[in-house]
Amino acid sequence: MNKQRIIWMTGGALIVLILIVVVQQFMTSGTSAAPMSQEEAIQLINERYPGSNAELVEESGNTFLFSLENDQGFYELEIDRENNSVAYLENISLHDRQSEADQKEITEEEAIEVARQRSDGEVVSSTLSESNGQKNFEVVLEEETRIVTLLVNAISGEAEVTNEESKETEEPARILSEPEAIEIALDAVNGEVDDVDLEQSNGVTYFLIEIESDDDDEATVQVNAITGEVMSTVWDD
Repeated sequence: MNKQRIIWMTGGALIVLILIVVVQQFMTSGTSAAPMSQEEAIQLINERYPGSNAELVEESGNTFLFSLENDQGFYELEIDRENNSVAYLENISLHDRQSEADQKEITEEEAIEVARQRSDGEVVSSTLSESNGQKNFEVVLEEETRIVTLLVNAISGEAEVTNEESKETEEPARILSEPEAIEIALDAVNGEVDDVDLEQSNGVTYFLIEIESDDDDEATVQVNAITGEVMSTVWDD
């Protein structure tokens, strides 16, 4: 009798232990962050692009690929499931039944999204302008080493880089100090310095240093204030 009771008690304890493990695993899996679901992705699209008709084309790893249709045409949009964000938006085609004048312009936010597919920089400015009857968003982005300007067509959503500027700037040239210039002049003419002037001519900055030589002659030494080059030495008659 005691043996049977022990068996029942042991079996009951094992069952309780198994239940505890299962509950812990369930609670752990429930609290871990899950990638964005298809329904959540569609909700995000509807919030950002109201009126679009989104259809799932492909699910690949951590991304959803959707096709969108609105009054303008068809678009391809990719969702990053881990970051819960739009990876890119690209125009595929426009509706032939609409004239360009009747087509709805893309929003500034959509233009910025398109520009970001061409550059990983931070958006500096975005401006809507019109030239020759065509409206474009001019989006300027600042990258680590350059500033990029893209023109995004307000109707088609097509983008092109119109300007690139390097951010690398040269340090301003350092002008020699007066003692440095004197030292250079005395290397050219031994003597005692009488006067020092800093002057500029034809875009060149230079020192004029008057020296009384050891032979009691007067010399004027012209020293380039940037390079330290002795430009000339003029002796007084």
